[in-house]
Amino acid sequence: MGNLLHNIPTYLLDFFLFNIIVINIGMFLVFIYNIPVIINSEKNNRIRNIFSEILSEIILLENYENTEKIKILKKLKVQKNRRIRTIFIKVLKDYSIFLKGTEFATLTDVYKSLGLHVKDIKDLDSIFTKRVLEALDRLNRFKIVVNRTKLRKLQKHKNSDIRELANAYTLNIYDSDDIYDFFDFTTEPFTPWQQLEYFQLITNRPLAPKADFGKWINPKYESSIISLSLDLVAYYHQETAIEPIHSMIKIDHTKMRRKMIRTLGILNQKQSIDVLMDLYLKENDIKCKTEIVKSLGYMGYKNEKVIHFLEELLKTEFHTNFRKAILIALSRATASESILENKIYRYELEKTVPDEQKIL
Repeated sequence: MGNLLHNIPTYLLDFFLFNIIVINIGMFLVFIYNIPVIINSEKNNRIRNIFSEILSEIILLENYENTEKIKILKKLKVQKNRRIRTIFIKVLKDYSIFLKGTEFATLTDVYKSLGLHVKDIKDLDSIFTKRVLEALDRLNRFKIVVNRTKLRKLQKHKNSDIRELANAYTLNIYDSDDIYDFFDFTTEPFTPWQQLEYFQLITNRPLAPKADFGKWINPKYESSIISLSLDLVAYYHQETAIEPIHSMIKIDHTKMRRKMIRTLGILNQKQSIDVLMDLYLKENDIKCKTEIVKSLGYMGYKNEKVIHFLEELLKTEFHTNFRKAILIALSRATASESILENKIYRYELEKTVPDEQKIL
């Protein structure tokens, strides 16, 4: 071993030792930077209780004047001392989770008055993932609008958690038409949780701009993006998606094919009838066949072609649950006027009745 070290050029050995020293110093500095928040737990608890009392007083005031309270918080070094600021932000976050309306607006005012949002915006450029995530979470929670270019960079970040939170922030905060652009440049599939999260964020903002989600029902996009688009197309009843679905409906992915069939049933347009009948004759998956039958039942009201098709299926299909689905679809397609059309008539008639007569 000694001979081996002796044969290594001196400059390489010096470089190697220098890197070890730098790494150890760096780790030590990171430890020193984080240790104030870890130690003195009793002291931290006292500070936390003080902040809790201050925020409680602020929230309970009917005519909130933040000047005096903000001065107190500044004297407590919330802006300058990292340990104090960390404790305060934790308390602020705990309160914000359970408050809405005026009380939440008050907390937002406190957050902004102390300039904490400015610090969080700067932290978006941090090399530390945790710091970026925490800053982005607070900016999203308090609806602080950040420069769009900065958020676009985070939407393409190498860390998947940062990308997800940046996408959620974009859907939650911005009102521009390009908020769905990440559907185009996303290269990794959305997780089931992300699909649910994005769906809820989009549908919970009725006044935000909406895209023609059918444009992402295309084989060039990842299947999770197509799946989310199908959900949104069904929710907003976007008939423009019918043709893209028709062009993809013979996809090999059985689960996706089933979802496309179901979406056509929800959109309930006559032009899909022939497509579904043709697909049924070539379909081998029983679940897909069941979805086709259900969809035909919805869109085939008093359509002789659909009624004949379903009646013929009863002669050739003998699986109990499948026959049940056919019978239900057939009953929808042949529903009498007294059941369906009378409901429609009553609904249209109801709209013509003056409100004062409805009360009577």
